[in-house]
Amino acid sequence: GPGKGERMRLARAASMLGRRRLPAGWQACALPCHAAARMLAGSRRLSSGQDTAAAAEAPPRPVRAMVSGVLGEWPSIYLELAKYRLSSLVVFTTSAGYAMAGPPFELGVLAPTLVGTFLASASASCLNQAYEIERDALMTRTKKRPLPSGKVSLPHALAFAAGTGVAGVGILAAFATPLTAFLGLSNIVIYSAIYTPLKVVTPRNTEVGAIVGALPPLMGWTAATGSVCGLEPLALGACLFLWQMPHFYALAWLHRADYSAGGYKMLPLYDPTGKRTASYCLAYALALSLVPVATSAVGVTSAMFAVESVFFNGGLIALALRFRQRASQGRARALFLYSLVQLPVMLTLLVFHGERLHGNGHAAAGEMELTDGLLQPPQPRDSVGDLVARLRDAGRELCAHEWVQSPVLEVACPVVLHEAASGDRGLKSLKHLASNIVCPQTSARREEDNEYER
Repeated sequence: GPGKGERMRLARAASMLGRRRLPAGWQACALPCHAAARMLAGSRRLSSGQDTAAAAEAPPRPVRAMVSGVLGEWPSIYLELAKYRLSSLVVFTTSAGYAMAGPPFELGVLAPTLVGTFLASASASCLNQAYEIERDALMTRTKKRPLPSGKVSLPHALAFAAGTGVAGVGILAAFATPLTAFLGLSNIVIYSAIYTPLKVVTPRNTEVGAIVGALPPLMGWTAATGSVCGLEPLALGACLFLWQMPHFYALAWLHRADYSAGGYKMLPLYDPTGKRTASYCLAYALALSLVPVATSAVGVTSAMFAVESVFFNGGLIALALRFRQRASQGRARALFLYSLVQLPVMLTLLVFHGERLHGNGHAAAGEMELTDGLLQPPQPRDSVGDLVARLRDAGRELCAHEWVQSPVLEVACPVVLHEAASGDRGLKSLKHLASNIVCPQTSARREEDNEYER
């Protein structure tokens, strides 16, 4: 065989030949030469006694390549076809709708509902990409997706969409409710057959897409209750619909050049200054800020949801107003990123302060419950409801308006103190009044409590 020096020269020459750009007729020779170089280098190491054990234990390269291709590439392709980030957000909003209905929470219903919702969303997303292959190939943001990049064929993607759609709707029908399955099917149809074609027809396509985004929380609600009626699903749908508008308008402004290259008709393409786009963001942000006030007023949530919304909705309004003052990439990006944080905060607090969740909370130790007109011993409660009640109790200890209403401070009513101080009996009268006389609001509440005890 060749000597050591000759083997090294041959390996170096073959390696250089394999990496160099060659005419088409020479390319067939380049790879074998490069492989020969690798084989010679390996034989040199083995002949010198190095890495013998490692070489014996390492699997052949074709096996590793096959494992990487099957287990490493296809899952990522399917996740991209499913738009897994968007679908995961859809699942989160569905879980919020289910939790909004209050305990008991049945894992046997909740888990299949979330799985079915994810599969339905994956089907709609895949059909959307199948429809937009040519346009996605023209856009920097989407040209690396599986279909325009050629990682997967169109028939393969359509089969994936059909499989996930049938499985998702079937799971929802079997384990949730037929109404939930109908909403899941409607989501697929509206997103793929109505919203997607409208993207090249009218700039108002965003509003149609927002309808699709408002359906998942309703799916969670119907899975828990079997009905779509009520103020709670209306509040959930309103939150999701209004939130999507500043979110997607900011996104469209960020990628307006891409949308133009793809031939889409988005609002920012007809708005060179950005004033109109920013005005829409601000208007929908202001409308969203009214939802917590409305839910508190009609009894869907406690008043604390409206109080806390001042902070998370106030931030969205401030960023939308800043975007309107001067439209720029940085300000649009700040609005877009903030909306991603705001949504989970808003939905979590909406569920946490929901009266249904509060009404199914735990009874305090030794506290009697009114059941069928009779006072009964407290019954075991759902663990989630118990946790929420404990968190609320902890929050009340830090809340200023709870301090004002506490029994210790009820006697601090200014009217009571003034009347006591002006009395003839002086301090003794003050103590007597402090223990028996309270402000009108406290007196009315005590009368209600006495009536309840009777």
